[in-house]
Amino acid sequence: MPSFSEGIVLPAPSRADRKIQNVSKWHCTVHTVRGSGAGTRMQGESKLEADHQALQYAQPDVAEVVEQALFKFGWRDEKRHVFDMLVTKANGERVACTVKPTSRLHSKDFLSKMEVVAWWVQKKGFASSVRLLTEADIDHVALHNANLNVAVHDSDPEAENAVRAIACHLRGAITIKTLTDEVGLKERGYRAILRLISKRELQPLRHERTTPQTLIQWKGFQS
Repeated sequence: MPSFSEGIVLPAPSRADRKIQNVSKWHCTVHTVRGSGAGTRMQGESKLEADHQALQYAQPDVAEVVEQALFKFGWRDEKRHVFDMLVTKANGERVACTVKPTSRLHSKDFLSKMEVVAWWVQKKGFASSVRLLTEADIDHVALHNANLNVAVHDSDPEAENAVRAIACHLRGAITIKTLTDEVGLKERGYRAILRLISKRELQPLRHERTTPQTLIQWKGFQS
């Protein structure tokens, strides 16, 4: 595992076009670090935003997520709208996302504004599509596993290679606990298995919350 003598690498600064308030009496504010390597600082104005950020980062076809992305529109770019997320897919597709609780969908003013903004997004080629995300779009199993991936983010190449050396010879499924026991590195092995699941080198058989009893199978090295 990395030692302190190797130095500490700080995450990259947030790429948001505007800063959110550090605190709010009406809702929570969230500051996180996401992404590979040292990661990138991200911010959100609600837990709902943070949950959707986590879900996007867990998608295999997502290349980049930028929060608080400014969109200028109007015939003279005189108007402003800040999207909660601008998601770039691996194929280059860009999705501009606004995150709001379902209670806000009862506001005709809000929906009318979003219709205008969505029209201008297409007109100016800012994104391929616009999505309105609410709590109804949260897959709680996927969210649990995405947050689990964040908890074991730190790399341990030695342990990961030890897992690969055994997992690549699997024929069929095995529980995470059994594979952990076979690797023999205790907590390090368990965390390495979870990281290889997040990298999709190991794959659960079912869509469920990941636990030591989850059945997994070897899928191979992913590019």
